[in-house]
Amino acid sequence: MHKIRWDDLQFVLAVAEHGSLSAAARALGVNHATVLRRITSFEEDIGLTLFDRPPGGYRVKGEMREMLAAIESMGRTAERIERVIPTLGKGLEGTVRLTTTDSVADLILPRILGDLARLHPKLSVDLVVSNRHIDMTRPEAEITLRPTLALPDGLTGRRICSMGFAVYAHPNYLAAHPGTDPQQHRWLAANLPRTLVQEWQDRRIGDAVHLSADSFLTLARLAEAGLGIAILPSFVARNSPSLVPVPDFPDRIEFDLWVATHPDLMKTERVAAMMTFLAEAIAAEAETLT
Repeated sequence: MHKIRWDDLQFVLAVAEHGSLSAAARALGVNHATVLRRITSFEEDIGLTLFDRPPGGYRVKGEMREMLAAIESMGRTAERIERVIPTLGKGLEGTVRLTTTDSVADLILPRILGDLARLHPKLSVDLVVSNRHIDMTRPEAEITLRPTLALPDGLTGRRICSMGFAVYAHPNYLAAHPGTDPQQHRWLAANLPRTLVQEWQDRRIGDAVHLSADSFLTLARLAEAGLGIAILPSFVARNSPSLVPVPDFPDRIEFDLWVATHPDLMKTERVAAMMTFLAEAIAAEAETLT
């Protein structure tokens, strides 16, 4: 096993990003010789040459790009650990009320909340699961974790990543209903007013609604049963081995996933700490959502 000095990673990433030792040195606040020594040491430790060294700069070797991607991932993990460390030992206590959608609560949060419980065993979470609009100006929840185009007025928070939506169905349904006209299909519609999904359905589906529900999890189960086609979050559809994208409807919708709260609540230590924890943990899994 190669012996890797993890603090060398920042030098590798800086050279890869800036393309030269001098630019990397300026970004890191060190001298040129230090960067060269650390890069050389790292390459010797792993027994590989990461960079081509043409005149005027450094360039990641083509066959080393996968290695660099892994190093970048480790770098992001190290940054998350550094952000979490200040909260360790503080023993956050009390209850935080968190509202989110059923699909996020069911498929994303269990492991993340498990990690939170191990990190802060005295911190309780009151989870409010609803797909309807939540008025954060009222005391319904302290933190909201929801897909939206933009934060409503009066909230402050952080965009975590994008969430993709597409049209899915069971292969048996598609075999029995090969038409490309939306009106020829049995649609399983999301009953979610004031959303992009609702606007897309109104525009593309019209009155061809066979069943509707205010839950993407429910719509996925109905689609699995072969009852029709539905536009679903891609991470929900991928959780079902029996659903496939519908080729005749390549439409794709994207929302941003936000974690947010009222500005006054950001002064509360447990709220601010939990928002940071949620954002970092979900961002680490962003590829599964997009």
